[in-house]
Amino acid sequence: MRYRIIAIGQLKRGFYQEGCDFYQKRLGNYAKFEVLERKEAHHSDANKVQTLEGEALLSLVQGYTIALDERGKRFKSRELADRVSQLEQQGISQISLLIGGAEGHGPALKERCDDLWSLSDLTLAHELARLMLLEQLYRIESIRAGHPYHRD
Repeated sequence: MRYRIIAIGQLKRGFYQEGCDFYQKRLGNYAKFEVLERKEAHHSDANKVQTLEGEALLSLVQGYTIALDERGKRFKSRELADRVSQLEQQGISQISLLIGGAEGHGPALKERCDDLWSLSDLTLAHELARLMLLEQLYRIESIRAGHPYHRD
């Protein structure tokens, strides 16, 4: 599977960058991926911000599209690995994963996505969401590669 992570905003704190680098290196042993960043939109109207950022994210989408949203489907790691395998069996070879900005994803973006996934019931900073997503993608691919999973 190939992953395209498309995020609003840049990593501003060094410890997020260090964590992302760590999991990007590990994930790279199992799957092809890229991380693309789009600038945060600035407007006094939150709905306008969602619209502008949604358009920016969607402009880079390739393949099956998943928005990360706290109201999305929740999975355990093994279930998520199985879901990715199911998508691959359906002929899907690339997944775009969208990480929104401070205002989250608007309804128009969510409607254009194939799926919504949740990393947590909690609201997460986009930097932390990116780190958690990279860790989970690494975990998914190591499970799919047959490595022992300590929760089995």
